[in-house]
Formats: sequence, C-alpha cells, structure tokens
Amino acid sequence: MIVANLATYPPRAEFLPRVIASIAPQVDQLNVVLNEYDTAPTWLAGMANVRAILPDEDTKDAGKFYPDISGAEHVLLIDDDIIYPDDYVAHTLARFRSLAVPHALGGYHCSVYTRPALSLSPAGLRRFLRFYLRPSRIAGYRRILHFGLDIPKPLLVDQVATNAAILRAEDMPPWDYMRTSQKFVDVRLARWCFERGIVPVLLPHDSDWLLPSAAVGVSFDETIIGDFTSHHPPHVAREIWRYAFKRPQVGIPVAVAEKAAGETAEAV
Repeated sequence: MIVANLATYPPRAEFLPRVIASIAPQVDQLNVVLNEYDTAPTWLAGMANVRAILPDEDTKDAGKFYPDISGAEHVLLIDDDIIYPDDYVAHTLARFRSLAVPHALGGYHCSVYTRPALSLSPAGLRRFLRFYLRPSRIAGYRRILHFGLDIPKPLLVDQVATNAAILRAEDMPPWDYMRTSQKFVDVRLARWCFERGIVPVLLPHDSDWLLPSAAVGVSFDETIIGDFTSHHPPHVAREIWRYAFKRPQVGIPVAVAEKAAGETAEAV
C-alpha cells in the first residue's frame, strides 16, 4: 500500500483542494492532518481514500508523522503549497526503488553542509572563524538543492525536505520521536536517518517538474523558513551538528540497480 501524509492548517485552505486532487488519485491512502480545524471540510467526505485527521494538538509540520501507517509499504511526505504533477507518485516510486541501497530517504528538495575553506581575504577569514566560533549559525553553511533544479542522477545529501519525500514505512520515525520537532522536521528526520544508517538521497528529476504554488499566483505570507528556520535557533543547530559534515561522500552520485535503472529511465 502506498500512503501519502500531509499536514495543513486553515490559512492554506485556498490551495489545499488542488494538492489533494492531484495526489489522492495516485496513492492508496492520503492522510490529511488538519491542524487548527474544528471540523473537516465537507468536500473531503466524497473522497474514499482520503482520511481527514483532527489531531488532539496543533502538530504543525510534524503532523506528517502523526497518522497511523499500518499496512503501508511506502510513505510519501508532501506539502500544501506545491504543485505535484499527475505522474509524481509513479516516477517517485520508480526512482526510489532503483536505488542500490537497502534503506534510503529520497526526495527532491535537499541540503548539504559544507565546511568553509581557509581564506586569507578579510571576508573569507571572517567566514572561516565564524564557523568555529559561532556553532549555532551552522545553517549558514548549508547549500540548498532546490526542487526546481534539473538533477540527472541521484545524489547523496545530508538532509531531505519533507515537502517532497519518500521512504519505506519500516524506516518511518515514530510520532514520539518527531513530536517535538515542530518547524524543524527536516532536521529531526535527517538526524533519525543518520543514527539508523538510512541514506538521504536527492532523486533525479527535470527542472520545473515540481512547482511552488506561487507559479499559479498563490502565495502565503507565513512560511516556516521565513518565520523560524532563518533564525537558526540553537537547539536546532545542535541537532544539525549530529549529522552535518559526517558523510564524506555527500554530493556524489548514488548507485542504482541495473534493471531498476533501465526501468526508471523508461518511466522518465
């Protein structure tokens, strides 16, 4: 069974029907965690494979890990502000299954952390010293591989965003582990993967295969990256240090199985 998990809240209600209409036909079950809702929207009632969940607390983005996924084989994590194409699940499954690693977290919006090189220029020297003197600013040494880029081969990364991710259900962290990671679920998930030998991978895809809601004129004033991530809270930085700079092969291609690689190429 293929399951997708989504967490949302009322300010995103305008775009939510489009996201659900695009993903629901592609999966066996779509779990929608409705933070801050008193009742589920009536239009969800007619969608047989959509499970509306009213949590006992505001789970925020960590709500993607709240639903019961018993019986699932793979779990896709999605957001309420991205345009997913009609072939999203089929291609994502093919690309993920092609990876020649037993346990992986795949996705399309990823990050790598790079130590600054020693430079004798004033700016370069300041950056180098800040890296060691201000460890809470570690997020400033992150390079984002945006989902809008053209990525021809799967790449090893440090962190996979939960706006477009996939993993085996057996590798999914439990709610108790993710519950306290509100607004930094990507970091907590990356830590979980590092501690358990799950390989984070940027999956191959064409540029603009995925699009932000702004591409169709829908934008949101409040975002986690603008309201929280950019401030580099110290407790989040400490979690990043648990896995950053500890994968020496970050940025290199990940091997794929020969048969699966051919199948993936045909699907793409």
